[in-house]
Amino acid sequence: MGVVKTEWKPVTADFSKGALDASVRRLADFLDVNRREGTLDYPFRSSYPHNCCESVSLILLFLIEERYGVSNAQLIMGTSAEPYEHHFWVAVGDWRYDLTAHQFEGQEQIVGVDDAPLHRRFGDQEIDRRRDRVDRDQVIALYRSGAIPF
Repeated sequence: MGVVKTEWKPVTADFSKGALDASVRRLADFLDVNRREGTLDYPFRSSYPHNCCESVSLILLFLIEERYGVSNAQLIMGTSAEPYEHHFWVAVGDWRYDLTAHQFEGQEQIVGVDDAPLHRRFGDQEIDRRRDRVDRDQVIALYRSGAIPF
């Protein structure tokens, strides 16, 4: 059964770093519980925070755009040469949000910082415009129904 679309008007809220950081922390708590409960299915959900940085970053990006109407949020793909690997996070202006940073030893989730040492490890960075890894309509429907707190 498909998701039923309903009329929705975004919450009008003052967009501030504090408000965004609080929303991101609520999402982080949800993702930890969702790993077991599976309210939202996405690639590598059950191994969160490992191996799902692209999916989780897309979920975050979709929610930022929906809730705050932000047009400058970007999915960033960083690449390291040694070992060769990729990592994804979200940038909103100068602020960085990385809800899977804690998959790396000694790291914590990154919420609203302008410089993250972990991201320097993935120094070859580019904006990734792909949006097909996660079903945006499903994420937004679950957010609008209250199932995903943000």
